[in-house]
Amino acid sequence: MTNQLRKSIALMCFGLATATATAVPAMAQDEVQLLPPNLIEATSPNMTPEGKFKKDPPWKIGVSFVGVGNTWIVQMIEEMKLEAANNPDIGEFVFTEANWQPAKQVADLEDLLAQKVDALIVAPLAPPLVKDQVEKALAAGIPVVNFGTGGDVLTTTVEVMGGGVRFGEVGGGFLREKLGGKGTIWAFRGIAGVEEEQQRYDGFRKAIEGSDIEIGTEVYGDWNYAKGKQLCENLVLSGQPVDGIWFSGADMTRACIDVFTEAGKPLVPMTGESNNGFLRAWKDAGVDGAAPIFTPGLGPATVRAAVALLEGKSLHTHYYSSPEPITNANLDDYYRPDLNDAFWVTSTLPDDKIKEMYAQ
Repeated sequence: MTNQLRKSIALMCFGLATATATAVPAMAQDEVQLLPPNLIEATSPNMTPEGKFKKDPPWKIGVSFVGVGNTWIVQMIEEMKLEAANNPDIGEFVFTEANWQPAKQVADLEDLLAQKVDALIVAPLAPPLVKDQVEKALAAGIPVVNFGTGGDVLTTTVEVMGGGVRFGEVGGGFLREKLGGKGTIWAFRGIAGVEEEQQRYDGFRKAIEGSDIEIGTEVYGDWNYAKGKQLCENLVLSGQPVDGIWFSGADMTRACIDVFTEAGKPLVPMTGESNNGFLRAWKDAGVDGAAPIFTPGLGPATVRAAVALLEGKSLHTHYYSSPEPITNANLDDYYRPDLNDAFWVTSTLPDDKIKEMYAQ
Protein backbone atom coordinates (compact mmCIF):
# COMPACT_ATOMS: atom_id res chain seq x y z
CA MET A 1 0.00 0.00 0.00
CA THR A 2 1.43 3.29 -1.07
CA ASN A 3 1.68 6.54 0.79
CA GLN A 4 -1.88 7.32 -0.14
CA LEU A 5 -2.77 4.05 1.38
CA ARG A 6 -3.00 6.13 4.43
CA LYS A 7 -6.23 6.98 2.89
CA SER A 8 -6.84 3.61 1.76
CA ILE A 9 -8.22 0.44 2.74
CA ALA A 10 -10.12 2.87 4.62
CA LEU A 11 -10.02 0.53 2.23
CA MET A 12 -12.51 0.25 3.12
CA CYS A 13 -12.61 3.39 4.78
CA PHE A 14 -16.11 3.12 3.67
CA GLY A 15 -16.28 0.95 6.73
CA LEU A 16 -16.85 -2.45 5.32
CA ALA A 17 -18.88 -4.46 7.74
CA THR A 18 -19.89 -3.87 11.24
CA ALA A 19 -19.62 -7.45 12.40
CA THR A 20 -19.98 -10.95 11.11
CA ALA A 21 -23.68 -11.43 10.62
CA THR A 22 -25.44 -14.71 11.14
CA ALA A 23 -25.52 -16.67 7.92
CA VAL A 24 -28.84 -17.60 6.36
CA PRO A 25 -29.49 -21.17 5.19
CA ALA A 26 -27.39 -22.52 2.32
CA MET A 27 -27.88 -20.79 -1.01
CA ALA A 28 -30.51 -22.31 -3.25
CA GLN A 29 -29.35 -23.53 -6.63
CA ASP A 30 -31.19 -20.82 -8.55
CA GLU A 31 -30.02 -17.91 -6.37
CA VAL A 32 -27.72 -15.26 -7.81
CA GLN A 33 -24.06 -15.92 -6.98
CA LEU A 34 -22.16 -12.69 -6.42
CA LEU A 35 -18.94 -14.61 -5.70
CA PRO A 36 -18.07 -18.27 -5.11
CA PRO A 37 -19.69 -19.55 -1.89
CA ASN A 38 -16.32 -19.83 -0.14
CA LEU A 39 -15.80 -16.07 -0.57
CA ILE A 40 -19.22 -14.62 0.29
CA GLU A 41 -22.50 -15.62 1.86
CA ALA A 42 -25.94 -14.15 2.25
CA THR A 43 -26.36 -12.92 5.82
CA SER A 44 -29.96 -11.82 5.77
CA PRO A 45 -33.08 -13.87 4.99
CA ASN A 46 -34.77 -10.75 3.62
CA MET A 47 -35.03 -10.59 -0.17
CA THR A 48 -35.60 -7.78 -2.65
CA PRO A 49 -38.92 -8.03 -4.52
CA GLU A 50 -38.58 -9.92 -7.78
CA GLY A 51 -39.00 -7.66 -10.80
CA LYS A 52 -39.07 -4.41 -8.80
CA PHE A 53 -36.05 -2.88 -10.54
CA LYS A 54 -36.30 -4.73 -13.86
CA LYS A 55 -35.34 -2.56 -16.80
CA ASP A 56 -34.54 -3.26 -20.42
CA PRO A 57 -30.86 -2.92 -21.37
CA PRO A 58 -28.57 -1.30 -22.24
CA TRP A 59 -28.02 0.02 -18.72
CA LYS A 60 -26.01 2.87 -17.31
CA ILE A 61 -24.47 1.88 -13.97
CA GLY A 62 -22.85 4.53 -11.79
CA VAL A 63 -20.25 4.03 -9.09
CA SER A 64 -19.36 6.47 -6.32
CA PHE A 65 -16.16 5.27 -4.69
CA VAL A 66 -14.26 6.88 -1.83
CA GLY A 67 -10.84 7.29 -3.41
CA VAL A 68 -7.82 5.54 -4.88
CA GLY A 69 -4.26 5.11 -3.73
CA ASN A 70 -3.32 1.54 -2.80
CA THR A 71 -2.78 -1.70 -4.66
CA TRP A 72 -5.91 -3.35 -3.24
CA ILE A 73 -8.09 -0.54 -4.56
CA VAL A 74 -6.31 -0.50 -7.94
CA GLN A 75 -6.93 -4.23 -8.37
CA MET A 76 -10.50 -4.03 -7.11
CA ILE A 77 -11.35 -1.25 -9.58
CA GLU A 78 -9.76 -3.23 -12.42
CA GLU A 79 -11.93 -6.20 -11.48
CA MET A 80 -15.06 -4.03 -11.36
CA LYS A 81 -14.38 -2.50 -14.76
CA LEU A 82 -13.61 -5.86 -16.36
CA GLU A 83 -16.84 -7.30 -14.98
CA ALA A 84 -18.77 -4.40 -16.51
CA ALA A 85 -16.90 -4.57 -19.83
CA ASN A 86 -17.68 -8.27 -20.20
CA ASN A 87 -21.42 -7.70 -19.85
CA PRO A 88 -22.95 -6.60 -23.18
CA ASP A 89 -26.07 -5.34 -21.40
CA ILE A 90 -24.07 -2.62 -19.64
CA GLY A 91 -23.98 0.21 -22.12
CA GLU A 92 -22.16 2.64 -19.88
CA PHE A 93 -20.19 2.16 -16.65
CA VAL A 94 -19.50 5.49 -14.96
CA PHE A 95 -16.87 5.27 -12.22
CA THR A 96 -16.20 8.24 -9.94
CA GLU A 97 -13.90 8.54 -6.94
CA ALA A 98 -14.10 11.20 -4.25
CA ASN A 99 -10.38 11.59 -3.47
CA TRP A 100 -11.26 10.86 0.16
CA GLN A 101 -13.28 14.08 0.39
CA PRO A 102 -16.86 13.70 1.71
CA ALA A 103 -18.02 16.87 -0.06
CA LYS A 104 -16.74 15.58 -3.40
CA GLN A 105 -18.61 12.30 -2.92
CA VAL A 106 -21.83 14.24 -2.43
CA ALA A 107 -21.14 16.15 -5.65
CA ASP A 108 -20.26 12.92 -7.48
CA LEU A 109 -23.55 11.34 -6.43
CA GLU A 110 -25.52 14.38 -7.53
CA ASP A 111 -23.80 14.22 -10.91
CA LEU A 112 -24.51 10.51 -11.30
CA LEU A 113 -28.19 11.10 -10.51
CA ALA A 114 -28.27 13.95 -13.04
CA GLN A 115 -26.89 11.49 -15.62
CA LYS A 116 -29.93 9.29 -14.92
CA VAL A 117 -28.07 6.11 -14.04
CA ASP A 118 -30.16 2.94 -13.95
CA ALA A 119 -28.38 1.55 -10.88
CA LEU A 120 -26.04 3.07 -8.33
CA ILE A 121 -23.13 1.50 -6.43
CA VAL A 122 -21.92 3.62 -3.52
CA ALA A 123 -19.05 3.10 -1.10
CA PRO A 124 -19.94 5.70 1.54
CA LEU A 125 -17.02 7.60 3.02
CA ALA A 126 -19.28 9.32 5.56
CA PRO A 127 -22.70 7.60 5.46
CA PRO A 128 -24.69 10.45 7.06
CA LEU A 129 -23.47 12.91 4.41
CA VAL A 130 -24.72 10.85 1.46
CA LYS A 131 -28.06 9.92 3.01
CA ASP A 132 -30.00 12.51 1.00
CA GLN A 133 -28.52 11.39 -2.33
CA VAL A 134 -29.17 7.71 -1.59
CA GLU A 135 -32.77 8.47 -0.62
CA LYS A 136 -33.18 10.54 -3.77
CA ALA A 137 -32.00 7.60 -5.88
CA LEU A 138 -34.36 5.16 -4.18
CA ALA A 139 -37.27 7.57 -4.54
CA ALA A 140 -36.57 7.67 -8.28
CA GLY A 141 -36.71 3.86 -8.46
CA ILE A 142 -32.94 3.48 -8.82
CA PRO A 143 -31.57 0.44 -6.95
CA VAL A 144 -28.63 1.29 -4.68
CA VAL A 145 -25.95 -1.28 -3.88
CA ASN A 146 -24.07 -0.29 -0.73
CA PHE A 147 -20.41 -1.26 -1.04
CA GLY A 148 -19.66 -1.01 2.65
CA THR A 149 -21.65 -0.17 5.71
CA GLY A 150 -24.20 2.46 6.46
CA GLY A 151 -25.17 1.04 9.82
CA ASP A 152 -28.53 2.49 10.81
CA VAL A 153 -27.89 5.61 8.72
CA LEU A 154 -28.32 4.42 5.15
CA THR A 155 -31.23 2.45 3.77
CA THR A 156 -30.11 0.83 0.52
CA THR A 157 -31.33 -2.00 -1.69
CA VAL A 158 -28.48 -4.46 -1.15
CA GLU A 159 -25.36 -4.31 1.04
CA VAL A 160 -22.10 -6.08 0.10
CA MET A 161 -19.53 -6.12 2.88
CA GLY A 162 -16.27 -7.59 4.14
CA GLY A 163 -13.46 -6.73 6.54
CA GLY A 164 -14.42 -4.73 9.62
CA VAL A 165 -14.82 -6.42 13.00
CA ARG A 166 -14.21 -9.89 11.61
CA PHE A 167 -10.84 -8.75 10.23
CA GLY A 168 -9.70 -7.76 13.72
CA GLU A 169 -11.15 -10.86 15.35
CA VAL A 170 -9.14 -13.18 13.11
CA GLY A 171 -5.82 -11.63 14.13
CA GLY A 172 -6.74 -11.17 17.77
CA GLY A 173 -7.98 -14.74 18.06
CA PHE A 174 -4.80 -16.08 16.48
CA LEU A 175 -2.59 -14.16 18.92
CA ARG A 176 -4.69 -15.17 21.90
CA GLU A 177 -4.29 -18.82 20.98
CA LYS A 178 -0.58 -18.59 20.17
CA LEU A 179 0.23 -16.77 23.42
CA GLY A 180 -1.92 -19.00 25.57
CA GLY A 181 -4.05 -16.06 26.64
CA LYS A 182 -1.24 -14.07 28.27
CA GLY A 183 1.60 -11.77 27.29
CA THR A 184 2.21 -8.34 25.81
CA ILE A 185 1.03 -7.28 22.36
CA TRP A 186 1.88 -4.29 20.23
CA ALA A 187 -1.05 -2.97 18.19
CA PHE A 188 -0.38 -1.26 14.84
CA ARG A 189 -3.54 0.56 13.81
CA GLY A 190 -4.45 2.21 10.49
CA ILE A 191 -5.67 5.77 9.98
CA ALA A 192 -7.18 7.43 13.03
CA GLY A 193 -10.84 8.31 12.64
CA VAL A 194 -11.59 5.93 9.78
CA GLU A 195 -14.61 3.72 10.44
CA GLU A 196 -13.05 0.60 8.93
CA GLU A 197 -9.96 1.07 11.07
CA GLN A 198 -12.03 1.40 14.23
CA GLN A 199 -14.03 -1.70 13.39
CA ARG A 200 -10.88 -3.76 12.84
CA TYR A 201 -9.48 -2.57 16.15
CA ASP A 202 -12.76 -3.27 17.93
CA GLY A 203 -12.68 -6.82 16.58
CA PHE A 204 -9.13 -7.28 17.82
CA ARG A 205 -10.04 -6.01 21.30
CA LYS A 206 -13.09 -8.25 21.36
CA ALA A 207 -10.95 -11.30 20.54
CA ILE A 208 -8.55 -10.76 23.47
CA GLU A 209 -11.19 -9.63 25.95
CA GLY A 210 -11.16 -11.64 29.17
CA SER A 211 -7.59 -12.91 28.65
CA ASP A 212 -4.42 -11.88 30.45
CA ILE A 213 -3.03 -10.30 27.29
CA GLU A 214 -1.95 -6.69 27.68
CA ILE A 215 -1.54 -4.10 24.93
CA GLY A 216 1.92 -2.78 25.70
CA THR A 217 1.80 -0.04 23.09
CA GLU A 218 -0.57 1.17 20.41
CA VAL A 219 0.45 3.23 17.38
CA TYR A 220 -1.16 4.49 14.17
CA GLY A 221 0.92 3.38 11.18
CA ASP A 222 -1.59 4.61 8.57
CA TRP A 223 -1.43 1.25 6.74
CA ASN A 224 1.87 2.54 5.38
CA TYR A 225 5.17 0.64 5.03
CA ALA A 226 7.51 3.60 5.64
CA LYS A 227 5.64 4.91 8.66
CA GLY A 228 5.14 1.41 10.02
CA LYS A 229 8.85 0.71 9.74
CA GLN A 230 9.83 3.86 11.57
CA LEU A 231 7.39 3.13 14.38
CA CYS A 232 8.57 -0.47 14.65
CA GLU A 233 12.23 0.60 14.70
CA ASN A 234 11.46 3.00 17.54
CA LEU A 235 9.72 0.28 19.53
CA VAL A 236 12.48 -2.27 18.98
CA LEU A 237 15.15 0.26 19.98
CA SER A 238 13.17 1.17 23.10
CA GLY A 239 13.42 -2.39 24.32
CA GLN A 240 9.72 -2.58 25.14
CA PRO A 241 8.61 -6.18 25.73
CA VAL A 242 6.57 -7.86 23.01
CA ASP A 243 5.20 -11.39 22.62
CA GLY A 244 3.08 -10.80 19.52
CA ILE A 245 1.95 -8.00 17.21
CA TRP A 246 -1.48 -7.24 15.78
CA PHE A 247 -1.59 -5.25 12.55
CA SER A 248 -4.54 -3.53 10.88
CA GLY A 249 -2.80 -3.83 7.50
CA ALA A 250 -0.12 -5.99 5.89
CA ASP A 251 2.32 -3.29 4.73
CA MET A 252 2.98 -2.47 8.38
CA THR A 253 3.56 -6.17 9.04
CA ARG A 254 6.09 -6.39 6.22
CA ALA A 255 7.83 -3.37 7.67
CA CYS A 256 8.07 -4.91 11.12
CA ILE A 257 9.33 -8.23 9.75
CA ASP A 258 12.12 -6.26 8.04
CA VAL A 259 12.92 -4.36 11.25
CA PHE A 260 13.12 -7.52 13.35
CA THR A 261 15.25 -9.25 10.72
CA GLU A 262 17.63 -6.31 10.30
CA ALA A 263 18.00 -5.96 14.07
CA GLY A 264 18.59 -9.67 14.57
CA LYS A 265 15.62 -9.77 16.94
CA PRO A 266 13.71 -13.08 17.14
CA LEU A 267 10.40 -12.89 15.32
CA VAL A 268 7.19 -13.04 17.36
CA PRO A 269 3.76 -14.09 16.04
CA MET A 270 2.35 -11.40 13.74
CA THR A 271 -0.86 -10.86 11.79
CA GLY A 272 -1.32 -9.47 8.29
CA GLU A 273 -3.72 -9.72 5.37
CA SER A 274 -4.05 -11.38 1.98
CA ASN A 275 -1.52 -9.36 -0.02
CA ASN A 276 1.05 -11.28 -2.07
CA GLY A 277 3.91 -9.06 -0.89
CA PHE A 278 3.07 -9.85 2.71
CA LEU A 279 2.67 -13.55 1.93
CA ARG A 280 6.15 -13.48 0.38
CA ALA A 281 7.67 -11.80 3.44
CA TRP A 282 5.77 -14.19 5.71
CA LYS A 283 7.08 -17.26 3.90
CA ASP A 284 10.66 -15.98 3.52
CA ALA A 285 10.96 -14.96 7.17
CA GLY A 286 9.24 -18.05 8.54
CA VAL A 287 7.16 -15.97 10.92
CA ASP A 288 4.20 -17.54 12.71
CA GLY A 289 1.26 -15.64 11.26
CA ALA A 290 -2.38 -15.39 10.26
CA ALA A 291 -4.13 -13.25 7.68
CA PRO A 292 -7.81 -12.54 7.10
CA ILE A 293 -8.79 -12.53 3.42
CA PHE A 294 -10.15 -9.23 2.18
CA THR A 295 -10.98 -10.08 -1.41
CA PRO A 296 -10.92 -7.45 -4.18
CA GLY A 297 -13.70 -9.60 -5.64
CA LEU A 298 -16.07 -7.50 -3.55
CA GLY A 299 -15.91 -4.90 -6.33
CA PRO A 300 -17.23 -7.10 -9.14
CA ALA A 301 -19.69 -8.61 -6.66
CA THR A 302 -21.38 -5.21 -6.41
CA VAL A 303 -21.55 -4.98 -10.21
CA ARG A 304 -23.18 -8.41 -10.37
CA ALA A 305 -25.65 -7.32 -7.70
CA ALA A 306 -26.61 -4.22 -9.71
CA VAL A 307 -27.02 -6.29 -12.87
CA ALA A 308 -29.16 -8.89 -11.12
CA LEU A 309 -31.50 -6.18 -9.81
CA LEU A 310 -31.86 -4.63 -13.26
CA GLU A 311 -32.60 -8.09 -14.65
CA GLY A 312 -35.48 -8.27 -12.19
CA LYS A 313 -33.94 -10.96 -10.02
CA SER A 314 -34.41 -11.20 -6.27
CA LEU A 315 -31.35 -10.81 -4.03
CA HIS A 316 -30.73 -11.07 -0.33
CA THR A 317 -30.49 -7.62 1.21
CA HIS A 318 -27.14 -8.30 2.90
CA TYR A 319 -24.02 -10.23 1.88
CA TYR A 320 -20.81 -10.63 3.85
CA SER A 321 -17.36 -11.86 2.82
CA SER A 322 -15.43 -13.66 5.52
CA PRO A 323 -13.44 -16.55 4.02
CA GLU A 324 -11.36 -18.85 6.16
CA PRO A 325 -8.10 -17.02 7.01
CA ILE A 326 -4.66 -17.79 5.69
CA THR A 327 -2.41 -19.57 8.19
CA ASN A 328 1.00 -21.20 8.13
CA ALA A 329 -0.78 -24.45 7.30
CA ASN A 330 -2.37 -23.19 4.07
CA LEU A 331 -0.01 -20.35 3.13
CA ASP A 332 1.28 -22.18 0.05
CA ASP A 333 -2.28 -22.50 -1.27
CA TYR A 334 -2.49 -18.70 -1.59
CA TYR A 335 1.04 -17.35 -2.12
CA ARG A 336 1.91 -16.75 -5.79
CA PRO A 337 5.72 -16.68 -6.19
CA ASP A 338 5.24 -16.03 -9.91
CA LEU A 339 3.50 -12.71 -9.20
CA ASN A 340 4.73 -9.44 -7.75
CA ASP A 341 3.95 -7.87 -4.39
CA ALA A 342 1.04 -5.73 -5.63
CA PHE A 343 -1.27 -8.71 -6.19
CA TRP A 344 -4.10 -9.53 -3.77
CA VAL A 345 -5.26 -13.13 -3.56
CA THR A 346 -8.76 -14.48 -4.29
CA SER A 347 -9.00 -12.37 -7.42
CA THR A 348 -11.86 -12.71 -9.91
CA LEU A 349 -9.53 -11.79 -12.78
CA PRO A 350 -8.71 -14.58 -15.27
CA ASP A 351 -5.25 -16.01 -14.77
CA ASP A 352 -3.89 -14.67 -18.06
CA LYS A 353 -4.97 -11.16 -17.02
CA ILE A 354 -3.42 -11.65 -13.57
CA LYS A 355 -0.10 -12.69 -15.12
CA GLU A 356 -0.24 -9.77 -17.54
CA MET A 357 -0.74 -7.29 -14.69
CA TYR A 358 1.33 -8.83 -11.91
CA ALA A 359 4.07 -11.02 -13.40
CA GLN A 360 7.42 -10.77 -11.61
